Amino acid sequence: MEKQQMRKLMQDKRNLLTKEETAVLSEQICTQLAESSLYRECKNICVYQAFRNEVSCEGIMTRALAEGKQVYVPVTDRENGKIEFYQVTDRTVWKIGAYQIKEPVLDEEALILQEKALVLMPGLVFDRKRHRLGYGGGYYDRYLEAHPEHVTAALCYRFQVLEDVLPCEKHDILPDYIFTETDIFQ
Repeated sequence: MEKQQMRKLMQDKRNLLTKEETAVLSEQICTQLAESSLYRECKNICVYQAFRNEVSCEGIMTRALAEGKQVYVPVTDRENGKIEFYQVTDRTVWKIGAYQIKEPVLDEEALILQEKALVLMPGLVFDRKRHRLGYGGGYYDRYLEAHPEHVTAALCYRFQVLEDVLPCEKHDILPDYIFTETDIFQ
């Protein structure tokens, strides 16, 4: 099956989840992450703003802020095909950014991630060997290639992890971990 077909099938399947199912599963996945040494030992964490029924990072973001961790979210530069992670707090003002995804309003005090972090990644399709298909934009691949110091964890529903090995290209960056509601792959 072609990458585009896989993306479409998984997006259709994920879109069948109700808001309640998405909320319950997201909470279970974020609990799996929060109970891991990976999360407990990180000082900086990069979360994404979920859309299209992705696993929500809202719970982990709230928890990390309450625990005094530094929290960052991606801001997309569509023109240059890049993302950069900016620090957020409980006082952050939000706007709708690229791809209709929530982003912080940047001002002169906006802080860019400068230290090693745990980077949470979204995605559409994964396999047990941690190969990942996103939406095809390559934003995370380019960012992580330029910043290899980060530890990465993809968050997804268990049905998004296939038994078959996905097609992989040389530039694809595999997450170090995949967290689902039932399993952790590493």
